[in-house]
Amino acid sequence: MATSSLATIWVLYGLAVMIMVIRLLLGRLCKQKFDVGDRLTVAAIVFSIARIAFTHVLVIWGTNNISDEYRDTHDFSKLDIYHREMGSKFTLVARSLYILLLWTQKFVLLEFYKKLVKDMPWAKPTLTCYLVTFIITFCLSIIFTFVECHPFSLYWVVIPDPGKCTEAIIQLFVVGILNMSTDLLLIALPIPILLQVHLSITKKVQLGFLFCVGFVIVIITAVRIPRTLKNPGSETFRITWTTGEFLAATFVANAPTLYSFRKRFERRKKKPFRTLASRPRDEPVQIHDFDSTAKSRTQGGAGEALVDSVDTGHT
Repeated sequence: MATSSLATIWVLYGLAVMIMVIRLLLGRLCKQKFDVGDRLTVAAIVFSIARIAFTHVLVIWGTNNISDEYRDTHDFSKLDIYHREMGSKFTLVARSLYILLLWTQKFVLLEFYKKLVKDMPWAKPTLTCYLVTFIITFCLSIIFTFVECHPFSLYWVVIPDPGKCTEAIIQLFVVGILNMSTDLLLIALPIPILLQVHLSITKKVQLGFLFCVGFVIVIITAVRIPRTLKNPGSETFRITWTTGEFLAATFVANAPTLYSFRKRFERRKKKPFRTLASRPRDEPVQIHDFDSTAKSRTQGGAGEALVDSVDTGHT
């Protein structure tokens, strides 16, 4: 069971890291300036490596979060107790890293959307509210990871039975609800721009679908919570689901950027190589370099940035 679960977890993490690495590589190929979103992506890769290291050990060694049936029938050796105590401590670290990873991806997506809405009159106060909300929800999620067991040492006590606090049910609901709420906020942020920009209905639907991919995370979280409640004594089951949720969050956070890179490559085929090659490395490719009418067909800089993520050759 542990072997198959570990294989699944490694595959999910591998896919998430691959998405982030591809984003960074494509950014360099497009001569995109190494921005805040890229720095956050590098940080997320480091956090991912750290979490999979702790996760690998705690899945093999086990934790103190075990079923009553197993506890009643199992004879714990000193080595087993030591392993489970360490695994339980690693669980706290892994849960914290999981929260850190999810919120890092939120900030990556927020950084992308900031470029879309920066010229709107409501951009500054809205982005400030989003930033404060994300910081507060992150801090609350971390706090509730460490407040259910009293005394604190019950988080890793194996014998005697530490009770139900190790199942972290309150943390499950708090993090899940805050995660879904902030994802819904991110989905809503680009909608006003999408409604105002001068694009065909087809391309608006296309972009709308791209921006609404975040509903995947909401659905996964909504499904994960009740399923975890049915298996409260399996930390491996919980970790597998949270890792899948992180993969979805990674895809959602990087999808708009990856899509814009793909469109940029398509437009490059229509541009003389010499012109592209002469561009300074830190100067991002602009939409009017490929379509001189694109800027006039959009409403302000926000519209221009939005069009830069779709094919503007045939609007």
